[in-house]
Amino acid sequence: MDTCNRNNHKTSCICALLLFVSVAPQCALAKSLHYTFIIPDKYVGWVQIIFNDPGATEFVLRNGGYQIDVPESGICRTSYLRVHDFRRRDMFYYRSQTPNGMEMLVPVPSEYVMPGDSHGGFGVMDTGGKGPGYSWFIFFGPPQMRAKVPLANWNQVVEEYQETHGGRTRIDSPVSYPTPGRMPSTGAVPHVH
Repeated sequence: MDTCNRNNHKTSCICALLLFVSVAPQCALAKSLHYTFIIPDKYVGWVQIIFNDPGATEFVLRNGGYQIDVPESGICRTSYLRVHDFRRRDMFYYRSQTPNGMEMLVPVPSEYVMPGDSHGGFGVMDTGGKGPGYSWFIFFGPPQMRAKVPLANWNQVVEEYQETHGGRTRIDSPVSYPTPGRMPSTGAVPHVH
């Protein structure tokens, strides 16, 4: 009888462990991690986030999300993999300075960033010659500027491709990638290299 109780206890422990293993990932996914982009003040232009670069640092985990600090170059790197989640609500801020030199975060105008998982941007499986990893390109800027910038609204690129290619949505990556960095204030449209 004692052996039977031990076996039942082992079976119960194994069942509890299996239940935990099957439920834990779903609980972890229930709370969606988001990205918080912090970009230079009044930045308009392309940003390239390079993921899976083993030599890069990890993103900082702050307030339930990964913080992406974008430098003036428009290129930031992380050793992390990109998280895709259509429930995710990313946040976007300009890093600004007050007249007394204090740094403060100012929300990026909502029309400067497109909605959705990729925010109108696109991902490619390389870095365009910028070392190991893969890239996510996003354009930040007003709609009238975005309308003039090639590839800045990837959702529109896909829609136009579907219309001309019998509904197919698989598009090969662009031959040339956008150049990250702040656009000149002259209003010149950046070209794709």
